[in-house]
Amino acid sequence: MLLVDDLADSGHTLNAVIDLLKNNYSPITELRSAVIWTKGVSSFVPDFSVEFLPTNPWIHQPFEAYDTMRPVHLLEKWRV
Repeated sequence: MLLVDDLADSGHTLNAVIDLLKNNYSPITELRSAVIWTKGVSSFVPDFSVEFLPTNPWIHQPFEAYDTMRPVHLLEKWRV
């Protein structure tokens, strides 16, 4: 099984998910993890990571602008 996420920030969530998968779902014979970014503060060390960020910068995701948008605003934005 391959668990994929965008970011290993503190590592708490990834550690919890790995623990949950290993202890509650069987038979998982092999479990690997992959992320785009791993921050220096992360307690989780993924098997695969594209970039290590030792200075722990804030990652700006392209979808962040949509976090505060209401449905009416989305309709206005994407009106053809």
